[in-house]
Amino acid sequence: MPSLISDHQRVRFMISRLAAFFGRTSKVRITLLSIAFVMVVGALELSTDVELHFLPFYFVPVGFIAWFVSRNTGMLLALLCTLTEFSTDLLGGRWYSSAWVPLWNLIMHAGAFTMTAILLSQLRLKLDAISQLATHDLLTGLPNGRAFYELATHEMRVAFDLEPLTLAYIDIEGLEWINHRLGYCTGDQMLCTIAQTIKQIVPRPDLLARIGGTSFAVLLPDTTSEKASSVLDAIQRALKEQRRRHAQPVTFFISAIACARAPGSIAELLHQAESKMSRMKGSTRDAIEITHIDSAPSLN
Repeated sequence: MPSLISDHQRVRFMISRLAAFFGRTSKVRITLLSIAFVMVVGALELSTDVELHFLPFYFVPVGFIAWFVSRNTGMLLALLCTLTEFSTDLLGGRWYSSAWVPLWNLIMHAGAFTMTAILLSQLRLKLDAISQLATHDLLTGLPNGRAFYELATHEMRVAFDLEPLTLAYIDIEGLEWINHRLGYCTGDQMLCTIAQTIKQIVPRPDLLARIGGTSFAVLLPDTTSEKASSVLDAIQRALKEQRRRHAQPVTFFISAIACARAPGSIAELLHQAESKMSRMKGSTRDAIEITHIDSAPSLN
């Protein structure tokens, strides 16, 4: 059983890497490769004097285009596959008992290819929407705690335990007062403003996440403690400016762990940052605290 699980995880990893590769590839290149694939399939079918059927192979580029490019492009490629398959029949001299048979086949193949393009493109849109809901905070649009954990873990693997790294835990107090006195819409608007303010300052906005009701986490990979201190000071100044502009009684706390070497797990950093944050929040004044360590110790 362990070997089966390992093989399954390995296959999933390979598929995700392949999907990520094509996701980064330009749509023009993917389209040209798919057209070339159709031409190759048509040439193979024609070279066998149309004795062998290659119809299933035409579905591959249609689905590929519909998934990675767009529905309309997939439908255009479906038309190309239909005409290519129909042309190979005519040029190959395939005989039919009636003149309407090839026309019927043409309509059926066009419908099958087109439906494949439509269904796969719709499936991709639904999966993207589900993924967005599962990995992003609905209010601020930032990654949620689960997504942040996965993104941070990937960054640590890239660092190979050699590069410096800083994790900052940012918490806001006073939003409950705003919610009760001014309404939840005002509190939500303030929270979104805070999220956007932090996002504009951090060097890697994709590594900023909302991990709790009033809590945010920021990962600063390949960042020395001095540079991390400069970034966090800039965040604190910007948040104070937003507070002054909106005249809201909120307090900002920033607890950061700066590592000379990336630790083995993001959980180690989060545990230390949260522990320090719980001690800082007893104050009624803004506070920022950066702890410098060689590497985060194990939680065990």
